[in-house]
Amino acid sequence: MAIARPGFSVYLTIAWPSPDTFLEIASTLKGCVDYLELGIPTPKPLYDGPTIRLTHLKAVESGYSGPKTLSLAEEASQEAGVPYIVMAYATEQPWSFSEVLREASRKGALSVLPPDLPFELPGHVEWYVEESRRLGMEPSLFASPKFPHRWLDRYRRLDPLLIYLGLQPATGVKLPLAFLRNVKTARKIVGQVYMLAGFSIKSPEDALRVLEAGADAVVVGSEVARLVSSGRLGEARHLACSIRAAISERGG
Repeated sequence: MAIARPGFSVYLTIAWPSPDTFLEIASTLKGCVDYLELGIPTPKPLYDGPTIRLTHLKAVESGYSGPKTLSLAEEASQEAGVPYIVMAYATEQPWSFSEVLREASRKGALSVLPPDLPFELPGHVEWYVEESRRLGMEPSLFASPKFPHRWLDRYRRLDPLLIYLGLQPATGVKLPLAFLRNVKTARKIVGQVYMLAGFSIKSPEDALRVLEAGADAVVVGSEVARLVSSGRLGEARHLACSIRAAISERGG
């Protein structure tokens, strides 16, 4: 179960701004991404920034939430012609996280990334890793810049599909000046484990700086959501394609 290295991903909230438009976005991104990160809408997306939070809330208000949305995720993956990873909160939702894992496995997801797990349920990390593998998926683990080094080493030893390094404690806010140091430090600790970096990446230049610091891939979410919400789907595609082209040109 491999993902592109170096790689590029776009984050989309499932069913936002509507199911049809969500699938149209995925189709539009065909050829511009290596894989998708698709978030299950939840009423309390605490570890997302204001732009992505709004997409969650609008999807929930329209009646879309929970594991039932993963049929749309599977269809979006097919439209884009790439594999996908599910982003799902382990605690901030009325359904069980076990149910999310089972349904994600049934719908062909590579992995489920729970951003709140290390903060809210740190004692359940090993259970999550084992359950993911039992269901035929690989675990993905979230880390923030303020994570103790021992946690990153713990992650390394669990050998996940990827470690998602957030460059900010919440997505979509200004790229911090210290981000290069954060990525470089994390790389030294996690060794050869695949490291995906996200949050506040808005241009090919941002993406290349993160890769040069040691990340294997980057993900863009808030900037794509802002463009889509203002009716600029073509610009969203252009952004994604330009970032992927820059990454491909750089090579491994």
